[in-house]
Amino acid sequence: MLRIYIKIFLFIFYPLVTYFLIIRNITSVVIGLSLSVFTIFIIYCIEKKQKSQVAILDISSISDERITDFINYSFFPKIILPKFIIDESEKLLKTGNNRSLDNNIKKLKENNKVIISYKNYIDIKEPDFKIIRLARSLKAKIITTDFNLKKIATIHGIKVVNINDLYECLKPIILPGYKISVFLAKEGKEKNQAVGFFDDGTTVVAENGRTFIGKKVNLTITSILQTSSNKMLFGQISQDDFIEDNIKK
Repeated sequence: MLRIYIKIFLFIFYPLVTYFLIIRNITSVVIGLSLSVFTIFIIYCIEKKQKSQVAILDISSISDERITDFINYSFFPKIILPKFIIDESEKLLKTGNNRSLDNNIKKLKENNKVIISYKNYIDIKEPDFKIIRLARSLKAKIITTDFNLKKIATIHGIKVVNINDLYECLKPIILPGYKISVFLAKEGKEKNQAVGFFDDGTTVVAENGRTFIGKKVNLTITSILQTSSNKMLFGQISQDDFIEDNIKK
C-alpha cells in the first residue's frame, strides 16, 4: 500500500514542480510525468536487485559450524531464518544433545543481519517443501548443505548455495613448495612422523615432526596424495620453521 502512495505522490509532485517552476504549459507537465516514470523505474530496479540477494537458511545450514562466519562475510545483504525451521530444529534438540545446533540458533537470533520470518504454510508438512515455497514467493536463494534439498529446489527453479561447495571453491590451492601452518596433534604411522589436521578434514603429515607433537609449526609441502575420502599433505619441518621457538626469540 505504501508503494502505491509513493507512486501517486511522484506522479503529482514532479508535474506540479515542473509546471510552476519551469514553464506553465503542457510540455512541463510531460517532462514532470517523464521524471516520475524514470524515478519509479529506478526504484523498481533497486527493489528487484535487493530481492535477488535474499537468502533463506535451512536446517542443515544452521547446524553447520561455519554458518555464522558465512553470514558475517555478507555474501547476502538479507538473510532469512524461517520460524518453522527454528521449530523443527528445536524438535531435533529435544531428541538428542546437539550443542552446535543449539549455539548456532542462539547466535542467529542475536545476529542483526538475520531476519526471522513468521510466514508458514500449514498445508505443507515437510520443512523442505515449505522452504521452497517461501524461496519462490520471495525470489530468494536457499542456503544449505543438504544435497537432496539442493536437487529438489533446482527442479523447482530455485537457486541454491551449498556451503560445502562454496568453501571448496574458496579453499586455497596448495602445491609442493608451499608453506602452511599446522598444529601437530599425534604420531604418524611411519617412523618420526607427526600428523595434524585442517578444519576441512585434510590430513597433514610432517615427515620429521615427531619431536614437535603438541606444537604448531610451519611445514613446507613436498607431496600431495588425494584419496577417495580425503586429501593428505606431506611436508618437512626445518628448525627455522618452528613457530613457537620463533615466538620465544
